[in-house]
Amino acid sequence: MSALIRWSPRTPLLDAFRRDPFFGSMLNELGSDLDTSEGSWAPTMDLIEEKDALVARFDLPGIDPRDVELSLQGDLLTVKGERRVEHEEKDSKSLRREQFYGAFQRTIKLPCHVEVDKVKASSKNGVMTIHMPKAAEFVGRKIPIEAR
Repeated sequence: MSALIRWSPRTPLLDAFRRDPFFGSMLNELGSDLDTSEGSWAPTMDLIEEKDALVARFDLPGIDPRDVELSLQGDLLTVKGERRVEHEEKDSKSLRREQFYGAFQRTIKLPCHVEVDKVKASSKNGVMTIHMPKAAEFVGRKIPIEAR
């Protein structure tokens, strides 16, 4: 049985923009988080900025965390994996499928550099949380004022 993959008009349109010299360079500069080059869907996510860290949360229901690959290169965070179709029983048939299946890849540009060696990821109830401490130069510090 082959997996059903929902067609999205966004992917061909985004590919056309990427091939254009003007728009392609602009998308690269903005670090478009619409990168779905690996597959036809991408998980939804939240990116939260805390005082000294960035926290990303990806919705990955039904995906084993061992089937997900995280990478961080410079200020680009990439989440890559696959949601597989569960095998159906012989005496049943699927009447409607609205969930996305297949490979996915999502790349987002982070607003600042992070301490790569201190990044931690965990998964609970289908939500992957990635905690990324900001690099020292982006955390900031208070400067005491000397009174004379």
